[in-house]
Amino acid sequence: MFSLKFGGTSMGNAEAIAQTAEIIISHPEKHKVVIVSAMSGVTDLLISAAECATQINKVCYKNYLQQIEEKHITALGELVKNTDLYTEGENFIKSKISGLSGFLHALTVIGEVSPRSNDEIISLGEILSAKLLSLHVKDRNEKTEFISLENIVSDMFEHEHTKADKHFFECFSHKLGKLLTPLLEENITPICTGFFGKIPGGIVNAVGRGYSDFTAALVGKACNATEIQIWTDVSGILSTDPRIVKDAHVIDELSFNEATELANLGAKVIHPQTIWPAVKNDIVVRIKNTMAPNDMGTAITKLGKNSNHSFKSITVQKNITVLTIRSSNMSESGILIDLFQNFALYNISIDLVSTSESSISVTIQDGHRNLSQLITKLEKTYVVEIVHNKSIIAIVGNEMLHNMGVAGRFFSALANAKINIKMISQGANESNISAVIAGKDANNAVKVVHTEFFHTA
Repeated sequence: MFSLKFGGTSMGNAEAIAQTAEIIISHPEKHKVVIVSAMSGVTDLLISAAECATQINKVCYKNYLQQIEEKHITALGELVKNTDLYTEGENFIKSKISGLSGFLHALTVIGEVSPRSNDEIISLGEILSAKLLSLHVKDRNEKTEFISLENIVSDMFEHEHTKADKHFFECFSHKLGKLLTPLLEENITPICTGFFGKIPGGIVNAVGRGYSDFTAALVGKACNATEIQIWTDVSGILSTDPRIVKDAHVIDELSFNEATELANLGAKVIHPQTIWPAVKNDIVVRIKNTMAPNDMGTAITKLGKNSNHSFKSITVQKNITVLTIRSSNMSESGILIDLFQNFALYNISIDLVSTSESSISVTIQDGHRNLSQLITKLEKTYVVEIVHNKSIIAIVGNEMLHNMGVAGRFFSALANAKINIKMISQGANESNISAVIAGKDANNAVKVVHTEFFHTA
């Protein structure tokens, strides 16, 4: 059994959805579960609609809902020729849009969007796209069934503040298995929403916008999948960003740990939390290209395999702020705990950390809305230096464990290109090295490091 997840670009328009359907129908695996994201741009429209409902011009949400309805009705007309199926789809779309319109109208009175309400709103994108794809596959005389996972976890929480216990995912997997296995046994392909339910604190806050990747992994675990395939718009994970280095090459295979490092350091192909359900159950995760389905893609396995290079990939994160926090008693017990608790208090995530006897430097994303409040609080106790417009360049790969001199070559390549390093950090597992540089040097840094280690520009 395979778990197949198709992202927003794979569901972008009628042409892309038809291509996705072709992959599903022609897939060599007989038993498969499909998980889809919303059509491209729909989640952003839904978020805008929610913002409208709580602002001065409260009725502007109707304009966004009209755009969403028209987008799906237009795609339906191109994808579904059977009259009965078309009517079913049209009624479904209009009913769901009408229901959300009523919900947003209620929010105009409340004046705010809670995390649970936000879940209710954004779930519509996956519900509509999954229904649309299932109708198109049925229109091609294939056995499939639309499955909405929006309520599958709702009865697992007693109230808003209930915390998921350690058995949550085992219970969730059991419920998924009971729902999907009977369909697979009848050779019916379930087409499921990437959204898997309203959870305490909200799914976006808990998992992030890439939660459909996580859903695919949970489905794979629940149904004992041999492979989880993430279908996107690139043919795998690359040696670096192809928009910067045109000859960046696809990595054949890497380990779960390397993939997690890459994801956390800026590679956007895969969502970090997709990894752990797969590694726990030793399921292969493969990144595939919807527009080039015959490409092998990148396999992510438990241990991976070493390449012939000094490491596997170069990542870059732009729009970085560096905070350097100084204190005469930085070495005292409890100082770091206090600092990290302050960052947590204002919900600001730290990317890199570098320490000395008198200071600690951390990197965060530029433009965080709570940053000024954090700085005000920290400056009551510490001296704080803020530097904006930085970038992080990182090299990632288990090969560094056994190759001497990689760090030296990395830093020398930057120095030879006259790129100054503001801060250095090495991962605890010794499979990544990061350097903070000026934002203006980011693309050139990637090029010179790629040339140094992969001999291509």
